[in-house]
Amino acid sequence: MPASFKILTEMNIVLVRFEGDITVDQNVDCLGAYREDPQFDGGQHILLDVANCTFPERFFEETQRLADRLTAFHTARDPRARTSIYAPGKVNFGICKLYRDTVRARMPYPLEVSRTAEDALRYAELDPRDPAARRLLHVPTIGRAAF
Repeated sequence: MPASFKILTEMNIVLVRFEGDITVDQNVDCLGAYREDPQFDGGQHILLDVANCTFPERFFEETQRLADRLTAFHTARDPRARTSIYAPGKVNFGICKLYRDTVRARMPYPLEVSRTAEDALRYAELDPRDPAARRLLHVPTIGRAAF
């Protein structure tokens, strides 16, 4: 499945993973399913790993539509809940920064995009030295074991 999530209540994290080709609809469906999950908690931080996905060519153009479709999701969350996007690749980093800027223009929403696993984990209030936290992200060149 290109878009999936796992709620890790003990870490106050929702791990969202995009893999392979990802579309706006898959993105929206995944976050909508999380919003409808009985374990949904608007105060949970989101750690989004886009290291192993490919966005379609028109995704830059689709960013505004994505932000529009996710407005209800964003407003259901606690304004202190953070979203940390791990985007180590140049193209995905640029696309995710464009999305971040689009969302920030609409509401004060704590969202950051990081190229390093350490920064992504820290922004999600996880300790990058914690082996359990490190295992959450795909890290290029060394597989799933971070650092």
